[in-house]
Amino acid sequence: MFSFIYFAFASLLLSLPLLCSAAPLQYRRSQASPQKRDSYTLQDTYAGANFFDSWTFFDSSDPTDGYVAFRNQSAAMSQGLAKVDSNGTIIVGVDSTTTLTTDQLNAGEYRGSVRISTQKTYNGGLFIYDVIKMPVGCTTWPAIWSTATDSWPNNGEIDMIEGVHESTQNQVSIWLGGVKPSSRSISGSVSNLVENTDYSNCDSTTNDNGCPTMDPTQNGWGANFNANGGGVFAKLWDPEVGIKIWHFTRSNIPADITSKNPDPSSWGNPVSFLPNGDNCDIASRFKDHMLIIDITLCGDWAGSSYSCGGTCLAATGDPSNYVDAQFMLNSILVYQAS
Repeated sequence: MFSFIYFAFASLLLSLPLLCSAAPLQYRRSQASPQKRDSYTLQDTYAGANFFDSWTFFDSSDPTDGYVAFRNQSAAMSQGLAKVDSNGTIIVGVDSTTTLTTDQLNAGEYRGSVRISTQKTYNGGLFIYDVIKMPVGCTTWPAIWSTATDSWPNNGEIDMIEGVHESTQNQVSIWLGGVKPSSRSISGSVSNLVENTDYSNCDSTTNDNGCPTMDPTQNGWGANFNANGGGVFAKLWDPEVGIKIWHFTRSNIPADITSKNPDPSSWGNPVSFLPNGDNCDIASRFKDHMLIIDITLCGDWAGSSYSCGGTCLAATGDPSNYVDAQFMLNSILVYQAS
């Protein structure tokens, strides 16, 4: 999720996704392959009143240099930043009631927010996120992603949902440690960031690079996403095939997802696809990932791209900027091939 962007794109839409050329994302923490037909068994369900029992609350300083105070579980729940409402909706958000003075902010007393990660780690699977709402607003930098608990970036990172401020498109990014794949298939608009840089290199050790693409769906992020009832994001992480990301608007969720009998082979082209093979062996490059949900403020990407008036730090003092700064989810389902 270490992203930093000025939103200058080059278009790359292919009928079968065929090798992207993508810009590096600065300051990060994290030949098309045939789709095989597998059946999938539901392994883990993250939903309902006990949702947070399976997650760890991160309460250290933000690795992306945000002006944020991540709360522990007790504080987050008592302040209403992490909760499950009476409808079973999972809510992860930013403090939208506390006013912080300039003196407080300058002293490092930042606004409360949440970063959580699953206690369980994964080495593959089919991950289905049913998202009702995502955070929007000046200074915000929300993300849903996965990486290992240590050795970043050697075990890779997959940023499935990410954006800043009042973005209108979702940015999907994949990070590798110490390897430049000779092929990457990614559909969507390429995110070009830095001139005279090798955009085909998603080795995070080279200029802190990642491989970002923009979801071309206009209802894939922010206010438009929320106004249309959200949708589903799906990640297929198959060491034999590669890593694929799809997004479906609420009105276009495949019936097999709704019936909990998912069939990725029927979903068409993904937004992003990193195939297994060449010098990018998925099994060895992506390991032991925890699932992560977080909302930071300002930081290396949102701070650098801030243009809402005044300074990014000063803006974090105003609670009215965070009235809509929440993730709301129905569930996260994890399937394994059977």
